[in-house]
Amino acid sequence: MIKLLIGLTSLLFIIIGMLHVYWAFGGGWGVNSVLPTKDDRKLPVLQPRMAGTLFIGLLCFFACLLLLVQIDLVDAINSSPLSKRLCIAGGIVFLLRAIGEGKYVGFFKKIKHTRFARQDTAFYSPLCVWIGLIFLLASFI
Repeated sequence: MIKLLIGLTSLLFIIIGMLHVYWAFGGGWGVNSVLPTKDDRKLPVLQPRMAGTLFIGLLCFFACLLLLVQIDLVDAINSSPLSKRLCIAGGIVFLLRAIGEGKYVGFFKKIKHTRFARQDTAFYSPLCVWIGLIFLLASFI
């Protein structure tokens, strides 16, 4: 059951990675809900560039691979102390993202009335908790 949950989370990383590649090459679907804004205007707080968006997509694909390595679904790469430490680091990063930086993202954000903030509270931050716990769980396998 644990391996199934980790595998499903890996699939989720592939989807999120593909979305980032889509956005990097100019795709617009969903982009208005995934970037924090100061108010309900459409101008986001940050303007991600193509290279940065592609890098995040690449990190998502790497996270997928890392989780699959931990549950021994990748024959070419064996789990190791390094992969376990990377899973712990991934778990910490995602749990910190769920907590937030204090202003725009996470459960403890100050700006809570924007479209992104509502999505973040309802979906993105709980998803980060899930992913963080899956990474930590994978580190014990």
